[in-house]
Amino acid sequence: MTKSISAGISGATIKAQDSEATGQRRPASKRTIWIVLSIAMAIALVALGVQASGWAGVSRAADEVDKIAVTLRGFSVVLKEKGELQAANATEILCEVEGRSTIISLVSEGAAVEKGDLLVELASDQIDDRIRQEELKEANAIANFEAAKAEVDIQRDQNASDIRKSHLRIELAGLALDKYAKGDWTQRLKDSEIAIEQAEINLQRRAEDFEAAEKLYKRDFITKTQHDEDDFNNKKAKWDLERAIRAKDVLERYTHVADLRQRESDLDEAKKESERVAKNADALALKKLRDFEGKQKELELTQDKLAQLREQKKKCIITAPTQGFVVYYSGRGHHFMSSDSQIREGASVHERQILMTLPDTSKMIVIVRVHEAKTDKLRLGQDVIIRVEGLPGRRFTGKVTKIAVVADTQNRWLNPDLKEYETEITLDAVDADFKPGVTAHAEIMVETVEDILAVPVQAVYAKGGRRFVFRDNRGKSEPVAVQVGAIGTEWVQITDGLAEGDRILLSFGDKHKRMIPDTPKGRGQRSAKGRSSGTSHKAQSSPGKRGDGRKAKAQGRGDRADAAQASQNTKKSTHGG
Repeated sequence: MTKSISAGISGATIKAQDSEATGQRRPASKRTIWIVLSIAMAIALVALGVQASGWAGVSRAADEVDKIAVTLRGFSVVLKEKGELQAANATEILCEVEGRSTIISLVSEGAAVEKGDLLVELASDQIDDRIRQEELKEANAIANFEAAKAEVDIQRDQNASDIRKSHLRIELAGLALDKYAKGDWTQRLKDSEIAIEQAEINLQRRAEDFEAAEKLYKRDFITKTQHDEDDFNNKKAKWDLERAIRAKDVLERYTHVADLRQRESDLDEAKKESERVAKNADALALKKLRDFEGKQKELELTQDKLAQLREQKKKCIITAPTQGFVVYYSGRGHHFMSSDSQIREGASVHERQILMTLPDTSKMIVIVRVHEAKTDKLRLGQDVIIRVEGLPGRRFTGKVTKIAVVADTQNRWLNPDLKEYETEITLDAVDADFKPGVTAHAEIMVETVEDILAVPVQAVYAKGGRRFVFRDNRGKSEPVAVQVGAIGTEWVQITDGLAEGDRILLSFGDKHKRMIPDTPKGRGQRSAKGRSSGTSHKAQSSPGKRGDGRKAKAQGRGDRADAAQASQNTKKSTHGG
């Protein structure tokens, strides 16, 4: 129709042009001109009417497209997370050198290595200096050890000699005591008795001589001198007897007792001296032995330290314990690393730091971090669909095999309020060229609901802790408060507020949002709190679910997160309309 109208307009224009051309030959009448103009205007009005009719039809069709009927349907609740592909089993290459070391040589990342191949060489200059110092200490310790050992042997010989001498002194003192008691004393006593007996015999003779001399002197046979000499000899014999008797008495009462006690004392003193010598020998031997043990311990410590340093030097050369390909360690979950933490030549590393890994790609896992508001949806054994960057068009399957008990805080410095739980997904065995560290997209199948009232997520709008949809009521839109249940990526379950067959808007604008009545102050918070408390109680009492306090607290935030997701989808739909 449009083409025919355009053709009519074009024909009228051509006729008018022809009339002008012929007007040069003959004058045109005013009536003819008015007829042409009237025909052109009529044609234009017809065209406008047809176009207006078309626009009205398109508008009515658009209105029908922006509305949808609420029906019973089923859908899957899917938790979409972004993570990183990693090997389930990987050999970690650690720095085992004490303190800090500098990397001077490093194998290229991604290089295939065999067992025993050089991976990393660390600087060992400081270790070499310490080895030389310890070798000097070892030489001195060996000399001190040998000297202490010789002193122990010398002291033992000296102690043995001193003990032998002390025993000899005891023996000599005992012999001297026996000699005196059994020999000298008997002999001296016998001599004193003999001396007395001799003195008695001599006195008897001298007495007889004096008696004879006394008689001869009275008869004048001898001179007075001879008489006096015999008298003196008689007296002298008496004195000798008295001296002999007195000498024996002194010998028995004093000299013998003193000599006996002296020799007994010498024997006792020799015994005590022997005991002192033995104790002193033990003390000196123990002192030398302890000094020797100290030198021995010092030598052992020096040798152990030297062996440790030599072992540390060996550890500066790191070789591959098994075959594989090299992946530099960047810290699991660390998206931002300083230049000092990067594994490169010239970088400083510390003891027990992971330098690289040799992954076993036969079994792969995906590590994702799930916000605390969504952890109540996680269960061990849930099926997962994984898409891996670099492998377009391929979808892999797996299962949730590990859920962290506590929140991962390694990114806390970026956002102190961010609490995420590391979740491990194990991929099913598949023949694919996986590379650790590649980005992976996981779709965790939370649950599947059937035969429930559901609306598209973009049709739900959240305000003040409540959710609304815009229902069509005889051509007019009205906001309706609804209660939602399961929320998927495309559909939202409606538990209250709508009936099957109701028609709602798929997209809405600001004029629709202004139709929603304002929520009284505090009402939204109480409503949200009530729903959170109810959900928390359900989470704690439901069997088979992890009813810990963390998930109960996160449930309220989960409602708000779901509302925000529905609101975001609504905004996208509105902008698209």
